[in-house]
Amino acid sequence: MGTRCSEAQKSRSTRFVKNSNSGIWTALFVVAATLSLGALSGCSGVVNANSTNGGGGGTSPSAFTVSPSSLSFGSVALGSKTSQNATLTNTGNASVTISQVSLSNNEFTTSNLAMPTTLGAGHSANFLVWLNGNTAGAASGSMTLTSSDGVTSAPVALSGTVMAATPQLSVSPTSVNFGTVTVGSKGSQNVTLSNQGSADLTISLISVNATAVGATGMTTPATIKAGQSATLTLSYSPTVAASMTGNVTITSNDPHTPSFVVAVSGTSTATAVAPTITTAPANRTVTAGQTATFTVVAAGTAPLSYQWQKSGANIAGATGASYTTPATTTADSGSTYRVVVSNSAGTVTSAAATLTVTAATVVPTITTAPANRTVTAGQTATFAVVAAGTAPLSYQWQKSGANIAGATGASYTTPATTTADSGSTYRVVVSNSAGTATSGAATLTVSAVPEPAIQMSSTSISFGSTVVGSNTSQTLIVNNTGTATLSITQVAQTGSTSFALSGYSLPLSVNAGQHSTITVTFVPTAAGAVSGNISITSNAPTSPTSIALSGTGVAATKSLSVSPTSLSFGNVNTGSSAAQTITITNTGNSSVNISQVSTTGTGFSAPNSPVSLSPSQNTTVAVQFAPTAAGSVTGSVTITSDATGSPATVTLSGTGVTAVQHSVALTWGASTSTVSGYNVYRSTVSGTSYTRVNGSLVSGLSYTDSTVQSGTTYYYVTTAVDSSGNESVYSNEVSAVIP
Repeated sequence: MGTRCSEAQKSRSTRFVKNSNSGIWTALFVVAATLSLGALSGCSGVVNANSTNGGGGGTSPSAFTVSPSSLSFGSVALGSKTSQNATLTNTGNASVTISQVSLSNNEFTTSNLAMPTTLGAGHSANFLVWLNGNTAGAASGSMTLTSSDGVTSAPVALSGTVMAATPQLSVSPTSVNFGTVTVGSKGSQNVTLSNQGSADLTISLISVNATAVGATGMTTPATIKAGQSATLTLSYSPTVAASMTGNVTITSNDPHTPSFVVAVSGTSTATAVAPTITTAPANRTVTAGQTATFTVVAAGTAPLSYQWQKSGANIAGATGASYTTPATTTADSGSTYRVVVSNSAGTVTSAAATLTVTAATVVPTITTAPANRTVTAGQTATFAVVAAGTAPLSYQWQKSGANIAGATGASYTTPATTTADSGSTYRVVVSNSAGTATSGAATLTVSAVPEPAIQMSSTSISFGSTVVGSNTSQTLIVNNTGTATLSITQVAQTGSTSFALSGYSLPLSVNAGQHSTITVTFVPTAAGAVSGNISITSNAPTSPTSIALSGTGVAATKSLSVSPTSLSFGNVNTGSSAAQTITITNTGNSSVNISQVSTTGTGFSAPNSPVSLSPSQNTTVAVQFAPTAAGSVTGSVTITSDATGSPATVTLSGTGVTAVQHSVALTWGASTSTVSGYNVYRSTVSGTSYTRVNGSLVSGLSYTDSTVQSGTTYYYVTTAVDSSGNESVYSNEVSAVIP
């Protein structure tokens, strides 16, 4: 019994045509192909069609096969579909007509095989079998083909699993460093939350455990659609000079990462620090048509601003820490790129990086080599390559060093495998007009008999110390690392009754390569160490499987720490207010309920918001001082809770002072031209960074600036504006020192 296979013999000629519009010469390739048929022997893994007709004279019954004898589709996401190749072969000595394809489960369909279809003697036809992914769960069935004279093929077994859609949270960046921020100013950075799953992602809570750090831009609960993203803005607004570290916790319905922690850090200083370049832009080499990215790392007091320059000239809109060019041409080769970084304390310019652009005609290269494959006897294996280089690319696959006839695509699927194929290697030679590249070899492993194998996420579970009367849970993952379905018939728990199991039902089936979970809960009823054991009975060769359990019950303790224990607001202008923060931390092992926060002392206030704190959790209380009259004031904050030693007290002090209003009176000489009015500009840096202070044009020759601050030196200039809106250059600069 054999199969008919084809071999292509190709000839190629080239001619050049000039484009009348562009003057560019274009290569046109003319390809002629002739096909010849050759017989191959030794094909395996076929299914013979059974004939119900006897021997003797008359017309011979149809003789045909369908291979492979079984198709395993693995896993497919709900709502998507996947396919496998199947081959119909006429093994008789006369034409055969296939009139019907029967599928026992409507989750499976076929394509590329029209009904009826007729094959000559010895001919074959390839077609596709699809798992459509309409209903979540395991899918199985069979496929048979029937000829016009009533002969039916042996059934081809079909199996696969449709996985329910799940959300998946991706966070970038995973940590945020605000750098150095001046007290009284604010540094901000954006964090991108992306849903890389296939179902809606719900962000239910965003909690901040860091001094002077806030989170804005998202209101919880928030929903992010599959494939979409949202921006969370983190800000650092220090009130005192110190170092800060902490966490921002993002809680969602991602089943794998329900709580994602973004670490935050920063340093606050009373004096702004000028920027410095810590990592300069590096030289880049790209191929024409590609983009190039230049990046700088700078230090200094936030916020930092950036302006990229190409060969000394500013690039419009290029104001980030990195810059990506448009698609390059060879004319860009030799261009230099640098960046000017500035903040309120100064400016620094990086060293220049050079861009080199090479011509587009290149050999290549294998960017993704074929990967090793493991299949069960009777299945097919698919090897794929990703190559880069100037088109067109041609491919020739090889098995154990020998060319495979007709295997000239970017991927290659083997015929149905046997155990004799195990250990074979597959590689591909990729060519274009500039040269040839050969991929690394991938190894095919063919297993003989499907068999389940059980692997637990842990051979023991320790709950550590748990407060008596409370509960903690851990997830035990049951992995099927074998090649057949794992069937669990019994899960028994022995030992202490403080342990309990949930989250599963028996019998439990786990498909090959999949997993299931068991929830183990520890609820101690008394202080002291206890132990137990889980025994899992299954059809795996290593059954039963044992998991040891241990835990310790500890007595409940409730305690709070308050920091600081006193607050001094110093001098505060009457009619205004100042705020400071008290941090309250649960230092015990049980939840603490804070029932009341109260204040004494004229001008002092704090919000009274009852709250419950879990062990190690903290909360902050913002205390306000708003004096109504001049003079010293003392008071306290009292924190009432169910913790030992309640209530806790924080002493308060501050002094109300009368505010002094300052202003600067400016006058100037009239312009010699006819003008509509004048603009007044000021800066805190001599000679630069001027900002207009008047709302509308000043018609006279004087202006009073009443928005100045004590202890600051201001620098002023004026401009004249005519009736067409044209503005003159700056006048000479004058300064004013505010006491």
